[in-house]
Amino acid sequence: ARPGYAPSIIPRQLMRKVKESPTPVVNSGPQRKWMQLRCGNAPLRRVAWYDNCPDSALDKLLRTACRIGIETEYLLCEKGGLPLAVSSSLPTAQTYELVPTVRRASALEVAKAAEAGLSVPGADAVVVVDPVSTGAVVAHQAVHRMGLQVICVWSESIPEELKGFVAHGMGISHAGVLSHEVGEVAKTAAAVRAIGANVVACIVGCETGVSLGDALAEALQLPGNGTLKSGLRRNKYAQAEAVRSAGLEAPFQMQVDSIEGVEAFLAAWSPSPYRAVVKPVEGAGSDGVSICDSRDGVVAAYRALEGTKNVLGLTNYSVLLQEYLAGDEYVVDTVSRDGVHKCVALWKYDKRDYHGSPVVYHGMRLHNVEADEPLLRGMVAYVTAVLDALDITDGAMHSEIMATARGPVLVEVNCRLHGGEGIWLPIAEACLGYTQVSALCDSAFAPPAFASLPATPRSPLLKHGAWVTIRSPADGTITAVHHEKLARIRALPSFLGEYCAPCIKVGCRIRQTVDATTVHGCFNLVHADAATLEADYRVAQQLIDEGLFAFTPAAAGEKDVVRVETPKGPRFSYQLSEQEQVQNSLWGLLHIWRPLEENSGAVPLRKLRAVRRSGWRF
Repeated sequence: ARPGYAPSIIPRQLMRKVKESPTPVVNSGPQRKWMQLRCGNAPLRRVAWYDNCPDSALDKLLRTACRIGIETEYLLCEKGGLPLAVSSSLPTAQTYELVPTVRRASALEVAKAAEAGLSVPGADAVVVVDPVSTGAVVAHQAVHRMGLQVICVWSESIPEELKGFVAHGMGISHAGVLSHEVGEVAKTAAAVRAIGANVVACIVGCETGVSLGDALAEALQLPGNGTLKSGLRRNKYAQAEAVRSAGLEAPFQMQVDSIEGVEAFLAAWSPSPYRAVVKPVEGAGSDGVSICDSRDGVVAAYRALEGTKNVLGLTNYSVLLQEYLAGDEYVVDTVSRDGVHKCVALWKYDKRDYHGSPVVYHGMRLHNVEADEPLLRGMVAYVTAVLDALDITDGAMHSEIMATARGPVLVEVNCRLHGGEGIWLPIAEACLGYTQVSALCDSAFAPPAFASLPATPRSPLLKHGAWVTIRSPADGTITAVHHEKLARIRALPSFLGEYCAPCIKVGCRIRQTVDATTVHGCFNLVHADAATLEADYRVAQQLIDEGLFAFTPAAAGEKDVVRVETPKGPRFSYQLSEQEQVQNSLWGLLHIWRPLEENSGAVPLRKLRAVRRSGWRF
């Protein structure tokens, strides 16, 4: 019998009326209901109840189904993180998520722990796989904004030199530091559990950690994208083919591992005038990307990549050949939670030819959908469909899209945060009031805050923002810094801040800017007036093109020599070894990026061993 319900005897007269009536009599007793319940990445659980049961009884059912103790608070959320009241009046046949409330440390506890160089005891923890670049910013916010502990897990793919790629002031004390071994996901998951903290999320910090992030979240039964289509999230060829199979626009392409494959591409793709793109299948930051204007150029670009290591330290066993997509390039930054995708920023790239290099970042501007309604709203819808095609349900994504004559076309989805050590974050914060990093933290640790975010960047913008890169036209040794030009940029009404590589000072070697990984810093611009911002953007670009520093060109035998002049006078020289020689590497010291005026003082000789071998935009 149903709890609290005694079946009654139906009188004979009523039974006769029921038989004679075309409309059946509905029993007015309690209604049996059910829900599907999601708890992290564990299999869905089914819970049934009657709509007249006490709310406390339903609460007990939910706790039992998800093994949540009476001492733990939780939220019952709709898809996307909107919380609901636990009540027997909830509709039937719905899927909800049960999210335990995160245990956080107070600001005072965090400050005391940081002062002592410790993590915060008693707080819940988040795993960050490869916490470098913007991933280091996420780890820092998890501690200082959310009051959590952070467990660092190094993937098997990350080069040792990249592990120090943490922006100035973003270092934290970890609750644990683990190094993953190939094929040992279960072992790594067990090591995470052995630390003893209650782990509530697993976040990817850098491109190298994408595959392990999927596998580790699955092993720890935490929200994530699963491993079934994990390969699509690193292999750009497979990614585009999955998008095409979903009926969406995708570039013509071939993945080749031999010169015969190149010849097959050349036979199948012959536009006039000729243009094609050659790039690593797995890469970042425009590393190794060539735009070829001839068939011979495609062959040469393939041979230049074949068997080399890319900016992430991964060997280019195969190469991606694609059609050249003509049009403006945009970035669509998203954060997803339980299949609900939110576009948290739209950036328009300013890529131009620069001293013979065709894809050099000159800057980017922040937009909302209303800046170009039909184009950008359609682009956001396209990206949402792309994420669904790749089975992406959770986490931060950085998608690059070309606005072509046939509509938006995918360049690639980078299944991690917008990179560049987060130097663009002050622009997003000033213009939107939130960032991709804060949205990711909300999605993982504060579902109601994520649910309250708009589906597309806020309109109107609080301010208008842009980002301008610092570039060098050639290799050489800096002989003078033009402080008067720097002062003019800093005096612009829209100037917000600057970030610069430590190599921008007299006596240091500078590398020619050929792609994103050889950009040497940036200026952030923000203003309430769009016209003022645009005028300042043009002035800053002009001053940078004129040159922010003077240098002597590198001699023939000095291509791989790094020189740093210290205030005490001695000049050190260091020849890169063959092992450390990576094309398109960003010159400068690995450990730090900071405002230009702070780039002074002696540079310890040991720091010269930490030559930046990897790109900073990932």
